[in-house]
This record gives sequence, structure tokens and C-alpha cells, in this order.
Amino acid sequence: MKQNITLITIALILAAGAYWYFFTDTGNELPLTANTTENPAQVRFRALILRLPTSFNTGILSDARFNSLVDLTTQISPESVGRIDPFAPIQGIGGK
Repeated sequence: MKQNITLITIALILAAGAYWYFFTDTGNELPLTANTTENPAQVRFRALILRLPTSFNTGILSDARFNSLVDLTTQISPESVGRIDPFAPIQGIGGK
């Protein structure tokens, strides 16, 4: 009996902690002190991100070769629709 009460109490404490962490925004806050030591892989990744271009050259849109491209879209002709229930027996075949 005492073990059951202890297990129920522990389960309730764990459930309350999980609710507090996942359903309140307090678990997603940044720590009060900044981490000054970074992993070397993080430093390299950050340097690579900063080297990425942040703007796009849109000069290609005014290039004569781009404007000479032709649309080769093929129109699809409408086709008749099949039976409503494809698994239903076919009426009128075989003399029935």
C-alpha cells in the first residue's frame, strides 16, 4: 500500500514537471549566462553561414537568352470519366 502511494506521488511529480516544461514557455528560454566556449565545429559552421550570399542576381531575367526561351507545354485533352463503382458487376454482358 505504501509503495503504491509512493509510485503515484512520483508519477504525479513527473507529470507536473513534464507539463511545466512542455506547455509553458519557461523551458525554452535562453540561460542567464552566455556560453563563452563554443565547439570548433560550431565556429566553422557559423563562418560558413556568414559567407553565403544573401542577395540574388536578377540580371538573368533581362538576358536575351532567357527571354528567348519557349514554353513547350502540351495541352491535355479531357477524357471521359469511368464508372462510378469500378468493382460493381457489369450490367448487360453475358446475357444477364
